[in-house]
Amino acid sequence: MLLAASLAAFLSGPAQTFSVSAFVDPMISDLGMSRSLFSTIYSVGTLTSAGVLLIVGRQIDRYGSRIVITVSAIIFAAALATLSIASGVITLLIGFSLLRSFGSSVLNLGARTLVPRWFHRRIGLAFSLFGLAGMLSQALIPPVNNWLIGEFGWRMAWRLNGFLILLVLVPIVAIVVRNRPEDLGQLPDGAAPDSIEADRLLVSDSGPPLREAWRTAPFWGLIGASAVPALVVTGLSFNQVAIMTSRGLPSSLAATTFAIDAAVYVPTALLSGWLVDRVPVRWVLAAGQVMLGIAMLVLIFAESPAMAIAYAVCRGLSGGLWMVAADVAWPSYFGRRHLGSIRGFGSATMSVAAALGPIPFGLSYDMSGGYTAAIAGTMIFPVIAAIAVFVAKPPTLPLVVSNE
Repeated sequence: MLLAASLAAFLSGPAQTFSVSAFVDPMISDLGMSRSLFSTIYSVGTLTSAGVLLIVGRQIDRYGSRIVITVSAIIFAAALATLSIASGVITLLIGFSLLRSFGSSVLNLGARTLVPRWFHRRIGLAFSLFGLAGMLSQALIPPVNNWLIGEFGWRMAWRLNGFLILLVLVPIVAIVVRNRPEDLGQLPDGAAPDSIEADRLLVSDSGPPLREAWRTAPFWGLIGASAVPALVVTGLSFNQVAIMTSRGLPSSLAATTFAIDAAVYVPTALLSGWLVDRVPVRWVLAAGQVMLGIAMLVLIFAESPAMAIAYAVCRGLSGGLWMVAADVAWPSYFGRRHLGSIRGFGSATMSVAAALGPIPFGLSYDMSGGYTAAIAGTMIFPVIAAIAVFVAKPPTLPLVVSNE
């Protein structure tokens, strides 16, 4: 199950902003759009995913991850095909809406809710390994797409990504994924049914419904710790090639920084998985926010390859800390019973934040010819998120069983 979820995370790469960034300049050039219009269309497409997530989260609780992951992968392939024939605002909006709703958001939500249903005691290690798939995707897919665009053009590059999803991801998740170990007469972590651990797992399988969870401060602390990086990182990643080239750095270096980010993430995620099983998870979450703020500060002064690499290193450290910690915090704080709807709401707020992310960068470029103002202006958000999540201790309300 961990391998299947990780494959879904890896192959969601073509829908992620770090992959889309390679398509931005050639598509803007061919379609004759301004950068701010293109950014706004992408943001609206991302915003659409918020509503989809609110609906799908409850369906995961009801029907399980298997059907959700499979259907979302099929629609993901259709989204890539739609983008390959985009010719104007309407087709581009449809393509990005489907891409961000199902290829990025729903596919990852299904995978992220599958993992904690199979792991409890080793959830930190499981999510750190799961996170490696996403970072491997970030390291490999942008340079591959850069090459595909250069060799075959951006339209064929979208089509080839679609063939990969349809021929590889769809059949594997449809055949392999199972929703819960209990459906097979097993327990998470392979625990014996008559062990003390089994009693603990029964508690973890309960939890408050969404309407009770959002009355607690920790819920909103986790929302902030997830939404802020979504806003900031999406804005940075969407414009990363343009930011680097506007400062006289080669576009190849911009693509390489994604790989450096991913390379640093790998050991950091493993460390984070070890830490969250031993120290309060909110400490690790707060550290990730602080490191993101440092990365943005470095980027303001990144006018040399060395500073660009330093920025990528800081981003890798930030992602490795907060991503794994957030994945562990949600089921640890609120249990597994209503995890789909709870994480669906959290993912929806992340989608809204991600939708807003590229807009200030596009406006900054159109108004001032650069991106420094947008970077400096959004730097305050990670600081606020770090403080909010650090003071938000785990909820004290009992994990009640509900039939909702």
